[in-house]
Amino acid sequence: MKSTAAQITVTTFASEIHPEVTSERLEDGELLAWADAHPTAWKIVTGHKSAPFGKKSCTYIGWAQGSDAPSAIIERLRTFRSEGRGREGSHPGSSIFEWRARYTMKHFEDKGFKGGHFRQWDGEYERHSLSLDYTPKTLDEVVDAFVKWCVNGPCRYEMREVRLDGKCVRRYDAQGQEVPA
Repeated sequence: MKSTAAQITVTTFASEIHPEVTSERLEDGELLAWADAHPTAWKIVTGHKSAPFGKKSCTYIGWAQGSDAPSAIIERLRTFRSEGRGREGSHPGSSIFEWRARYTMKHFEDKGFKGGHFRQWDGEYERHSLSLDYTPKTLDEVVDAFVKWCVNGPCRYEMREVRLDGKCVRRYDAQGQEVPA
């Protein structure tokens, strides 16, 4: 029998802001450096204010929802950054998913920031739905982005109302013209 001994060096990457979040994967080291350079990203994925990107968001796969394990936090960071970058080859800002990640990063610290569930109602059924963040000042901008996504997508339905957490925030007549809610 013959045996050999080898010495192995393991490199561990750790966040400077959250030193408890570590990984031995090189790509995670780059992600942690990005998050440290964008401290708001840490607040978004470890907090509860953001509907699409907060700690318990349904945007994340099951094991990453709500967990404080370093691997779960890293997965939430990866998802958030990936959505903000958009799909490879897409025009910047062309996706509602890219738009909402950029919106969240830009407005997270704004007064009144919170998240909610937006739904399209066609007069009979609720159709499209999406978790989005908003502020009282930017609610119209967010509703506009949601409506644009609904009416320009492959599945198009009549737009009669936009509902936020079950409450009508915008109403349309049968011709598609906005009317007081």
